[in-house]
Amino acid sequence: MLERIFVLIIFFILVIIFHKRFRSGRSKKSIRLPGNISVKNSSLPTVLYFWTDSCVQCRTSQKPVLKNLEKEIGGFNLVDVNAIEENNLTSLFNIKTVPSTVIFSNDGKSRFINNGFADKEELLKQLEEAKN
Repeated sequence: MLERIFVLIIFFILVIIFHKRFRSGRSKKSIRLPGNISVKNSSLPTVLYFWTDSCVQCRTSQKPVLKNLEKEIGGFNLVDVNAIEENNLTSLFNIKTVPSTVIFSNDGKSRFINNGFADKEELLKQLEEAKN
């Protein structure tokens, strides 16, 4: 009898532990941005990065800046958008040139749209504003 009680207690403890882990994994709600873009961690700002294969500045300048920011400070979702393949998004955000960036705050509101290259300092400034 004591063994059964002990096994039941262990079982309930395990259920509680797994329930807490499962529930904490779901706490990061996803949001849907304009153009049906879904990001997993809605507590962070999101950067849409518009590029094309033929854009040299995209590969050699803007992408490295964004990747370095992602490594250095993190704290934002980075979504690459091929401007040619996703022309509906390109039109939606009125993207005229590549590279271009659009920054959303964690509530899904567009905070910053930049057509052309955006340097590290400008992106940092805009990301900080998007967090507030």
